[in-house]
Amino acid sequence: MMISTRLPVSLAETAERSLKEIFSKQLKLSLLPAESADETPDLKVFHASVSITGERVKASVLLQISEAFAAKATKILIGCDGAGEEIEDATGELCNMISGRVKSELTTAGFPGILGTPTITFGSRIDLRNTTDSELCRTEWICGTDHINLQILTHTQP
Repeated sequence: MMISTRLPVSLAETAERSLKEIFSKQLKLSLLPAESADETPDLKVFHASVSITGERVKASVLLQISEAFAAKATKILIGCDGAGEEIEDATGELCNMISGRVKSELTTAGFPGILGTPTITFGSRIDLRNTTDSELCRTEWICGTDHINLQILTHTQP
């Protein structure tokens, strides 16, 4: 019997559900789909990345937010203005919560895994690239005037 390596879930739908759930419940903010990618690609952004690793799946969840939005989210999450490491930690935690939701959907689809530790960097926007045996989803969102980018890259095995 051949075991499928195709995800029976839509990554775009998983990204939308995960992001909207965390933004509405944790940040009390709403999101709208963006028409296209942020038109200021040279803008410096925080990149928060969390891996999901299991016997049948390897995935990366990448959240990219502006410095201003990272500060806003930090204030909401910790209840006061943050600086430096606090903003980095809050950005990592935000990605970790989103990744946990993605992991839950992958597990339900038969691809269980464990979350890695968030990695935070700061710089120009980056785009994940897929290979022939992976699936990539890039989503763009607007929260007020802030642009949010969420990417999910999965590689599944039988």
